Amino acid sequence: MLPLINPSIAVPGMDARIFIVIAFTAAAAYYDVFKNKWVPNALLYAFLACAFAVNLVYFEQELFISAVAFGAAMFLISYPLYKAGQLGGADVFCYSSIAMAIPYLSHPFLNPSASAPYPFILSVLVPAGIAFIAFMFARFVPYIYSQARQGGLAFSAARLAVPAILLLAFVIFFHALSSLPVRIPFGYLLMLVFLFAAISFFSLFKQEIKDSMVESVPLAKLQEEDVLALEKMDSGLVARLKLQPLINGKTAALLAKAKLRAVPVYTRMPCFLPYLLFGVVFTILFGDLISYVVPSVA
Repeated sequence: MLPLINPSIAVPGMDARIFIVIAFTAAAAYYDVFKNKWVPNALLYAFLACAFAVNLVYFEQELFISAVAFGAAMFLISYPLYKAGQLGGADVFCYSSIAMAIPYLSHPFLNPSASAPYPFILSVLVPAGIAFIAFMFARFVPYIYSQARQGGLAFSAARLAVPAILLLAFVIFFHALSSLPVRIPFGYLLMLVFLFAAISFFSLFKQEIKDSMVESVPLAKLQEEDVLALEKMDSGLVARLKLQPLINGKTAALLAKAKLRAVPVYTRMPCFLPYLLFGVVFTILFGDLISYVVPSVA
């Protein structure tokens, strides 16, 4: 198998691989945004099949093994998050298919001298994650500000504990960095500050953000892969029925048997596939984002 970090590997059939990844990810993103996050299974199966097939068409044994291994690894990592209601099923398929179709990208289109030394999917998830976090900031900062103006926020010691611990950890880490006998790139520091601000904000206002995504949905309108807000339901009922967050046929039958009229569901969860598409396009054009922030990794 090829090493995990391999900046010089030439992957055959790159044009075909890029076409497959962009076309299918764009189609999945369209359904994610405009079809209420309902991506057709046929599209996802076709994406996975094409990602596998392109490695057969341009077969090289070591590259084939690495591509399949990367795809399988992404599935094994993301599938439990899907079952826990933290990811959509389409996300799992897209991660795995992208990882398999393009194991490495050594020469970005607009900056051939840039490096993308890691498995392509890892490079993709960095700009995708940053764009998603920026969107979440833009979406929820005005909402939290509005809640604060209406007096709807209360800050207990327990609530402030996590951000305080994060701040202390950040100060200690920053002090350790500043004591090193090397110049720390400004972009690296900026990314650290951004991540610290994001983690602190979402940990501090986690409950308000989650509440804003929940809606009471009649049982007749439930769909498979909807996510139950179990914390909003009677804990005794949840334990007795052994409910899981992800709704399937068995869960719907249990809810109907319990004669519930409606249940709390996360109907306003943000889409991630458009940001995944952004990450794909960014990495194909410019290469690994981290290599720009910390040039020494290139």
